[in-house]
Amino acid sequence: MQLRYIVSGIAVFTLVAGLAVRASADEKAKSAKELTIADVPAAVQAAIKQFAGSNAIEKITKESEDNTVIYEASVKVAGTKQAVEVSADGAVLRTEKTVALKDTPTAVQAAIKKLAGAGTVDEIVEETADGKKNYEAAVTIDGKKKEADIAPDGTIQDGEEKDEHKAHGDGDKD
Repeated sequence: MQLRYIVSGIAVFTLVAGLAVRASADEKAKSAKELTIADVPAAVQAAIKQFAGSNAIEKITKESEDNTVIYEASVKVAGTKQAVEVSADGAVLRTEKTVALKDTPTAVQAAIKKLAGAGTVDEIVEETADGKKNYEAAVTIDGKKKEADIAPDGTIQDGEEKDEHKAHGDGDKD
């Protein structure tokens, strides 16, 4: 008899925990809103416009993490995907742009080639934050996706494997 109460308690706990995780994910999704350039503060507008230059701004989102508001704008420059993250006061926090392997430092090229092995290089993103560059490489090896952050000196900082199929909504930030 007591076992039934324990099993019922565990089932209820599991259900409540699952609902809490779902609510947290929904809240995170709600915290990122898509905006127009007119919707953001003047200082943010200026920073985004300076980054975009004469190129069209494709998308602007506003996210709130740890009580900090961050605006992210996506721009396509000569067919290359680029993004900028700006704080509410207009300070540029980070820029990202897709680059070709040949456009990375020699040490980064060697690290990416080693990472990919016989696989393929899917995408390389050059990130700049706090005046420092970093590279994020996405490769496919035997049907499995793998990503790694690579320092300009070619040091692989971290890596993670991802399944080729993103059936459960798992994926990267793009």
